[in-house]
Amino acid sequence: MKKLRIIAILGIAMLSFSSMNAQSDAATTNKETINSSDKQPEKIVYKNIDYYIIDGVWYAKIKKRFVLRTAPKGAKLKNLPKGGENVVMAGVKYYKLNGVFYKKSKGGGYEVARP
Repeated sequence: MKKLRIIAILGIAMLSFSSMNAQSDAATTNKETINSSDKQPEKIVYKNIDYYIIDGVWYAKIKKRFVLRTAPKGAKLKNLPKGGENVVMAGVKYYKLNGVFYKKSKGGGYEVARP
């Protein structure tokens, strides 16, 4: 009877550990990706990472796939992606698209901002 109890406890412990591991694996492998796009992405290099912007959405290319990424603050663009809106926050003018804010850069062009 004691052996059966120990086996049951070990079985429950193993199941709980495997389910915790499965949850962490799912969180790291289920990232938004696309395999291809009809549209030509705009390529931005920022801090030695190649980013691609397709319809105002930021991606990084990893093994022939575009993986969804957060737009890095300070990344500079020549032109703004289309489809956004002009907003003013605390007296500063921004352009907003898909939750990303852009502002005019001092050297020309635009940069990703966090108001």
